[in-house]
Amino acid sequence: MKKILLIIILLLSILSLSSCKKKELLGAVTTFSINDNLSDGKGEKVRVILLYGQSNATGCSSIKYLQEKDNETYASTNNGINNVYINYCCENGSNSSNNEFKICALGCGASSEHFGPEVGIGLTYKEKGLKCYIIKYSWGGSVLDYQWMNGKYKRGELYEAAINFTKTSLDYLISKNYDIQIDAICWMQGESDSNFNLSDRYYKNTKQFVRFLRHDLSSYQKEIDFIDAGISDSPYWTMYKKINNAKIKFSNEDDHNYYFDTIDAGLHYDQEPIDGPDIAHFDSESEILLGKLFGNIAINKEGSKL
Repeated sequence: MKKILLIIILLLSILSLSSCKKKELLGAVTTFSINDNLSDGKGEKVRVILLYGQSNATGCSSIKYLQEKDNETYASTNNGINNVYINYCCENGSNSSNNEFKICALGCGASSEHFGPEVGIGLTYKEKGLKCYIIKYSWGGSVLDYQWMNGKYKRGELYEAAINFTKTSLDYLISKNYDIQIDAICWMQGESDSNFNLSDRYYKNTKQFVRFLRHDLSSYQKEIDFIDAGISDSPYWTMYKKINNAKIKFSNEDDHNYYFDTIDAGLHYDQEPIDGPDIAHFDSESEILLGKLFGNIAINKEGSKL
């Protein structure tokens, strides 16, 4: 009986959260500028990662817990990852790099005390000796169906914001004489669509969303790879299997589409904070692993097909 009551409470909480977020997201900033802080690239070829999604893309994982559980990773990332830079805008700019590329480090998440997948991505590129520029636009609680899209399989408000942020960043890198190569679009989203009728449209929404991205970024690069991460089996996400099956279906339709399963990979969400786990978000070590999974596929283009 208690279990049933808990599920009912969780469902009501999700419905309430979705309603609040829908109202909150109206009015997203969609035009961007960039501060000129990079030196001349002199034709240097650099890798670019585009990172989009909701809160597990933003990053709600605590720097404090990473330091306690994996001090080696904390020490190697807290002050920055060599040759990895990021321009990020989270939650409509409530935490951002202030319109410039900065060295990628901890603190680029939901607040300066949190981090997202960019850290694991950056570590992977560093280990390969590759210079990387990450462009990250994310918003916690956002819905693919009517915020990234508009409910009618057309470009939505968050899509327009993300694409404008991306183009502004790419144009700046090109203006600084960098020879850019977009390794992948990394997408960590689906939790907010994993309820009721929204999940029914997730496959079609994803297909149209990626079609728009590839079309609107085609002047920079043709056939950009799309890497999609599965969502967790948290009790919050009642239709997680349906969402992940939609992701798998889409990944199998094109050689440039990739998917990895965060459940099979062992990512967990039920250990932090210790006094009351935040089961909607990945724990600190799992957030690092999430980024490494993105980075490995972006670089190697293998090991992700089902």
